[in-house]
Amino acid sequence: MNEGIKSYISDLFKYIDTYEKNYDSFDIEAFLQTYNGIYAVFQALREQRERAVEVDQQFLERIKQGPLSSSDLRQLTIQILISFFESIADTDGQSNRAYLYCRERRDSKRDVTYFEKFLVPLLVREGSLNNNFKLNRFFMKEIARFIEKFGSGLTRDLSPEDFNGMTGGRKLLELQLRRAGLGEDLAEDRNSLEFHLRSVGEFERMKKKGSLFEQYLRQWDYLVEESFMDRVKQTAMIVWSNIRSLFSNYRYFRLALTQRNSAYIFYGLLILLFILLAFIIPISWNSYSDGRLNELDGRVEKARETINK
Repeated sequence: MNEGIKSYISDLFKYIDTYEKNYDSFDIEAFLQTYNGIYAVFQALREQRERAVEVDQQFLERIKQGPLSSSDLRQLTIQILISFFESIADTDGQSNRAYLYCRERRDSKRDVTYFEKFLVPLLVREGSLNNNFKLNRFFMKEIARFIEKFGSGLTRDLSPEDFNGMTGGRKLLELQLRRAGLGEDLAEDRNSLEFHLRSVGEFERMKKKGSLFEQYLRQWDYLVEESFMDRVKQTAMIVWSNIRSLFSNYRYFRLALTQRNSAYIFYGLLILLFILLAFIIPISWNSYSDGRLNELDGRVEKARETINK
């Protein structure tokens, strides 16, 4: 098993190098399978201390070959994976050299604080991970999984006010934590935070923070989707309601005309009405004239037939 995980670690760093040097050749599926294959043996290494130390040394050698900040993928992969390794596999402080090396290069020494304050903002930064949403979502889930296992986890009684006070990236992380811990249909539960946030338009406001936020919210079905015809009907209803209100009271009508926007709308409608009448009246008159002429022709033909008889 030890040779197997060493090979996996070697492959993992090859994928990272490919991502940095030739992104078009980067195989995301192979990268994710390799990452998950490495993670899968961490639990077994708790009971195999000598092999755990060897794996730790393998990590350290590979990590030292380049700066951690050379790419967002390298930083996210190493910092998250090595934190899992230390938390799961290291039981006696003998297999944590790679972790200590990485931690010394952090602005915060506490794992969860570092993830929340530095890795999550890195994820939601414009152009992060070459705008690869699948990679982004994977690492967001990994950060949430670490916090759930080794941090304080989610706050079950989180209030809308507390949520609104968070940064954009922290909001996405909190929503991911809640989906992992409470289920993925929270927006349909009338008693949930998600239902309230969707009702008051918070998710629509979050969507405006960027395409990444919109992708997450659409992936989670947290946005209220409306068809084009629904929007047209809603707009028409609003316009009709405003028109009815405008003409419902003469004093209000006179007052409204003193306002620039209302006056523009009223006179614009009048101009539109006259333009329509300018087309409709001649067309209708020609149609009426043609009908009368056809009727007269019919009568003349009947008269001729009667005379000929």
